[in-house]
Amino acid sequence: MYDTTKIIKLIDKLPKEAVARAKEPFHWNNCLWLPRFNKYGEVTTYESNIVNLKLWLRGSELTICNSLQKFYMQNNYQAFTYCQVQDAITKLDAYFDFDLYSAEVKKTAVAVVISENEDNTFKNWIEYKGNKPILMRNSTRIYGAHFKGTNYNIKGYDKTYQAKVESNTKLPESLIRFELEANSRHFNNRKHPLGIYTVADLINKSKFDTLADELLNIYDTIKKQPIINYQELKPKEILLLGAMKDKDSFNGLKKYHKHSFKLLRKDYSKLLSSIADIELEKDIRNKIIEQINYCKKH
Repeated sequence: MYDTTKIIKLIDKLPKEAVARAKEPFHWNNCLWLPRFNKYGEVTTYESNIVNLKLWLRGSELTICNSLQKFYMQNNYQAFTYCQVQDAITKLDAYFDFDLYSAEVKKTAVAVVISENEDNTFKNWIEYKGNKPILMRNSTRIYGAHFKGTNYNIKGYDKTYQAKVESNTKLPESLIRFELEANSRHFNNRKHPLGIYTVADLINKSKFDTLADELLNIYDTIKKQPIINYQELKPKEILLLGAMKDKDSFNGLKKYHKHSFKLLRKDYSKLLSSIADIELEKDIRNKIIEQINYCKKH
């Protein structure tokens, strides 16, 4: 369920090379560390990698960032369960000679992946707490949408498409990923804090479950367009839907044909209430719940 994570650890005992600001690569904590320089030739930081994870050592501050799930299973299109999260952090902790569990969590992401298509998911998003969705693009291809806030980023996107573009991985079905990426302020600066402060909190079962519930609560809060089966509609009904959804047509009818506009609005509302595929909407929500519960229980 976790994905991109940013954690910071203050190192009490630095390697002698870092203390001396060595300008040559060195090994420390099972990693090869490469110096990075400013324009004056002075060492500013040391960088390293563990699988896909990026590591920076600046002064006594160590930063670890990137996908915890990809570190553990080389992808993030499968379920990442509570037990797997525990094992992943145990494996990561084994690289170091310090206590990783006390490191501070600055940012983390929680997500699930369901078998569904884009027309029934993020393409129907209207707003989240007054914010309109921002389209996610790769050139001219729209493959997702997200809501960007000060402390959070809520995403829904075509994981099958992204996997093909990023790693040439061909997935056998259409997968949609629903994700919340947020910094610690989003989780903790609230009336009822979730208490995500350290790496140890990430494997606290109660807090893991609370984060999972937070993901579902956010999905429920997103305002969505009704899912419509156009195959069952008559041409005039499709034209009515198009006229009401198109901004220019909507404003033109409202401004120049007020009487007809009022009648069309009534017909539009009546049509929506009769054709919305409530069962499909429930099915999508149930898929998210099933994935969340699976991650909790395994």
